[in-house]
Amino acid sequence: MKISNTGGKISYNQYKLFDILLFLVIMVALEAVNVFAVKKWFPDMMFSVSLMFTVSLLALVRWNWLAAVFPIFHGIIYCAFLCAFQKVGYQEFIIYSAGNAFLLFSWFLFKFIPKEKMFSKWYLTLIYPLVAFILVLCGRTLIAVCFGSDFVTALGNFFFTEALNIVFAAMALLVFRRLDGMVEDQKKYLLRVAREREEAQKPKEEVWAGYTELDEEELKKLHGCSDGGEEGDGISMYDEYPPESR
Repeated sequence: MKISNTGGKISYNQYKLFDILLFLVIMVALEAVNVFAVKKWFPDMMFSVSLMFTVSLLALVRWNWLAAVFPIFHGIIYCAFLCAFQKVGYQEFIIYSAGNAFLLFSWFLFKFIPKEKMFSKWYLTLIYPLVAFILVLCGRTLIAVCFGSDFVTALGNFFFTEALNIVFAAMALLVFRRLDGMVEDQKKYLLRVAREREEAQKPKEEVWAGYTELDEEELKKLHGCSDGGEEGDGISMYDEYPPESR
């Protein structure tokens, strides 16, 4: 599918790549701020500041399974940034990257509630980030337990770490649902926009709203009647058009 490659426009694949890279850069930039600024100035802060949920959930709506790059890459860069302040083992890389990937299973929600319906109501919209949050908590916790962590402790740590981020993601989705095309499958969105543009460029058909009055002979022909009121299609000319109306 091509949008266009002339007149300053780009191809569909270029649009997709640009969209994904833009959200990826935003996520990585804020993650750097989270790790280097927050860890340095607020080392005891319980919550983290991350756009992982927000951009991953948006990308999952817009590009479906291509969104896998966001939660998985987030886990890798988060642990890589943490290496500047503390020792991080391979277990953390696996816990965060593989645990974050559980977010992708929230895509199956769209099998039960189509995307268009999901974001048409605010209360349906909130189901999406809530399910994603539970999936990520379960994913990280289960993998952490496999590496010897206590289930309750790991679950509590991950919950408080991401609680603020999922609230922000839910608020962002409530705002973005009001923006045309923001939380919409991008292939369908581009096709819809192209169709609307074509329809807008088509000249509107001119319809004359006047009334054409036929003479009596022509009306008789239409009804298949003779002057004497003979039956043609079962409608009498003189029944339908009394003398006072002619």
